[in-house]
Amino acid sequence: MRRHPMKFILTSVLLLFLISSSSFGQTCNCSQEFNDVKNKIEKNYAGFKDKVNAKTEATYHKRTQVALEQSQSITSPAQCVYLINEWLAFFKDGHIQIGRNRISKEIEEAKLKERIQAIEHLNLSNEELTNLKNTKGITGIYWNEDSTSRIAVIKNKTRFRDYAGVVVSSKPGKWLPGQVVLELKRDKDMLKGIMYDRYYIPTNVSLQIRRDALGSFKMEGSKQSSTELISDAAVASKILSTKTLYIKISTFNQSNAKNIDSLFKANRSNLSKMPYLILDLRNNGGGADFSYRPITPYLYTNTFREIGADVLSTSDNIAGWAAIATTNGLPPDQKVFISDVIEKMEQSKGKLVSFSDDHNVTLDSVKPYPQKVIILINKNCGSTTEEFLLLAKQSSKVTLMGEHTAGVLDYSNVRGADFSCMPYMLYWATSRSRRIDEGIAIDNIGIMPDKVLKPEQNWIDEAKHYAEK
Repeated sequence: MRRHPMKFILTSVLLLFLISSSSFGQTCNCSQEFNDVKNKIEKNYAGFKDKVNAKTEATYHKRTQVALEQSQSITSPAQCVYLINEWLAFFKDGHIQIGRNRISKEIEEAKLKERIQAIEHLNLSNEELTNLKNTKGITGIYWNEDSTSRIAVIKNKTRFRDYAGVVVSSKPGKWLPGQVVLELKRDKDMLKGIMYDRYYIPTNVSLQIRRDALGSFKMEGSKQSSTELISDAAVASKILSTKTLYIKISTFNQSNAKNIDSLFKANRSNLSKMPYLILDLRNNGGGADFSYRPITPYLYTNTFREIGADVLSTSDNIAGWAAIATTNGLPPDQKVFISDVIEKMEQSKGKLVSFSDDHNVTLDSVKPYPQKVIILINKNCGSTTEEFLLLAKQSSKVTLMGEHTAGVLDYSNVRGADFSCMPYMLYWATSRSRRIDEGIAIDNIGIMPDKVLKPEQNWIDEAKHYAEK
């Protein structure tokens, strides 16, 4: 399974974070948390020996020592996560993440409640909100990138921030009014600090200051892009014309595998007679490879080549793979596969073990329809989605349109463990692709489209026109 994305700069933002008066509580200690993360990455991350080598070792140890020293002064979970994320950025790997517990629903519910209770609240009056609409500069009312939340950015100086982003309104399941979800410090033409995601995990952000925007946050009342709104439905389909079928897949997560299979079965008649298919994978951050099985027969024109990977055998990685085998929605053959992988790992502790050989995939026949497949991709496509795209690119039916993908795939099969105290979970890649040794790695590069589309264009219309021209 792969999941879907930081540059290590110890700026004044972090230094001010260190002297905040926030409290960690009675038991948490940032130095302990940092050391625990450091030890887990050094021991279990499949890319560690590639990333910390003869050329980079001195830099790595220096940065680690600086981070360890600063962790001793940190007094809040958000500041500690900020520090750890800055340190993790050394590896330049989007598969190393701090997130929520995706394995145990019960544990995650308790931890989520703890995170929500810790979120700061600020009450803004109607008069204050009205005044913000007429301000100039950084302060004002902003919409987030997907237009699901309105955020009031106000001056609210503390020892580690100049500005706070307060939720004015939000789509259900996102944030709640009054919650402080941005804490930002001015650094030249940037605002740097933290933003909480929908699960109240603090993430490091750098927002460029523009006339009517802060990074991807658009000021209310400013001219909006004409690009169509990307549906966040797990799966969707629509007949665009007598010739073109549109299918949207938002995630390849294993929980969505049955939905994908059902969608393609429901469209079997359309797929058997309509010459053009638009497959919209924008913002699909990955999931599990078996989820895209129903799609590949409709792309196939010739033998696919798949490059294998090796998994690093450690006790933590074995435990992580075993935990994945217990999750809902995992097909029986995948449980057998994981069992075999664990058995190999148990026999070769401390080594990279082959769990996926280089091989070719040949199907019995080439489907006459669809004749042409346009796949829409963007910078948020990563991990398993990129694995799928590497296969799809080998088909003469397929054209990729949009922008380059995230470039998060070479170190993959993410597994994780809870923090020792803070209510978060650390994830890391346990496998290493042999693409790296062949010189065709894509991490931090991505997969380029055959035809580039601009943000202001309607990508679905462009794909339809391209297919039917």
